[in-house]
This record gives sequence, C-alpha cells and structure tokens, in this order.
Amino acid sequence: MPACPLGRKHRVVSIRKPAALAVTALVLLTGCGKSADDLFSNLNGTQSSSPPDAGTAGPNGPGPDTPPNHADNTRARHPREMSPEDESRAGQTAVDVERALNELRRRGGIGPAEVRSTLARHAAPFSVTVAGLVPGTGDEAVEGSSFGVWVGKTACVTGAVTEDRVWTEVNGHHPETGCLPPASTH
Repeated sequence: MPACPLGRKHRVVSIRKPAALAVTALVLLTGCGKSADDLFSNLNGTQSSSPPDAGTAGPNGPGPDTPPNHADNTRARHPREMSPEDESRAGQTAVDVERALNELRRRGGIGPAEVRSTLARHAAPFSVTVAGLVPGTGDEAVEGSSFGVWVGKTACVTGAVTEDRVWTEVNGHHPETGCLPPASTH
C-alpha cells in the first residue's frame, strides 16, 4: 500500500467504478420498454390537438374536451327514467296544465302565487312545486314562474310561464331536486 503523508497506511478506494455503474443502470432503466416518442406522449393529455370530427362533438354526446368523469359530475342534472304508466299519465296532465296556464297567461298571471293556485286546481292530487324564474346566462331577468308537478312515482310535468309563452315537458325526476332541475353551476 502507498504510504500516507501522515505516516499511516491506507487503501485507495476508487469511487469511479461504482458511480459509473449507477449512472449506466439509471440511463438503461429510465426508458425501459419505451421508445423516445413514447416517453413524453401523455405530457399534454391523451386527446389529439386536431379539431374534432363533426360526429364526435356537440350537444348529442361528449366532445373531445369533455372530462373523463363528466357523466358522474352531471348526473344530478339528468332526469331518471319513467315507467310507461306514469309517462302516459304525465302526458295527459301536461295537456291539462298547459291549457290552464295559457288561459292564466292571457289574463296576465305569470307570478309564482298565481301559477301555484292554478296548478293546485288542475294538477290535483299531484304534488306541485313553483318557483320564480332564475336568470340564465343573459343580462336581463325574465319575469315568470317555473313549475314541476310530481306524477305517480317516476314522472314529472315541468315547464315555465312567461308573458310570451307557456311550455311543458314530461320527464323523470331529478335525483337530488325532484321535478325541478338543479340550478346551473356555470
């Protein structure tokens, strides 16, 4: 062994060999099983940056920018299925309700109290919910009322009354809010 300047004997240990082995192993294992193109392929998501096809995006289905859990997040906004019996009964109720509310609207009655009173007479014995219209995305609030009539165990007649028109729709219950759809969150 070489002599130490301090008079002690010591062993010279080379750190070059273990360091070189560690660096080589790291380099080899970093891209294990992947080509250079695959290493960063998911950096910006899995969707293509090209414009969507006309058949994949739009109001009838999720588009390319739809988050993967969109259906779970919006489940409360979609009404449930109706039984055929309740759907038929709700359809008949919708015709009666629309006729009565059109007459009320012609006389100038569109507020929640007037709509509630009319629905209590024409939608009995069903449960009725009436609320003032909630402003949407526009700057101006629309005067009128929205309503929901619970029909049977699975159906609703929903709609609205404004000074311009009355509309009704037959649909199932919303999971968290009954006949009226939940408020918009955006």
